[in-house]
Amino acid sequence: MTRLHSQIGWLGQHNAELVLKNIEANTRMTDLGARQRALEEELARVTGERDVQSVAAEQKAREVEEQTAELQYLRTALEQKETKLLQKEMTIVTLSGTLQEKGKALEEEVAIQNVEAALREKENSLSSLEEAARV
Repeated sequence: MTRLHSQIGWLGQHNAELVLKNIEANTRMTDLGARQRALEEELARVTGERDVQSVAAEQKAREVEEQTAELQYLRTALEQKETKLLQKEMTIVTLSGTLQEKGKALEEEVAIQNVEAALREKENSLSSLEEAARV
């Protein structure tokens, strides 16, 4: 009986230890549940922030694409203007050459007219001398 009594005492003590371990496990489960809820809330918050950042990044990407398209349009327009400017420069060079040629031709013509005028003066002078010689 003593032995039975001793075993009952041991079982009671072992049962008390198990009850304490069960309470401790329940406390840990409650703590883990609270921690899991906190982590889920944090995950939801971070996911929301990521979604907001993703939307903002997509908007920036669209803006960059629009700016790139606008820059390409402006570059094309600038290249077209540059081509027109080069054509005008070539026209100016051609016209300058033509103008110089005409200027030289005009100088030659003026020189010829001056020579002709000098010749007429000499002819007139010669005619006057011939008339004076006849008289």
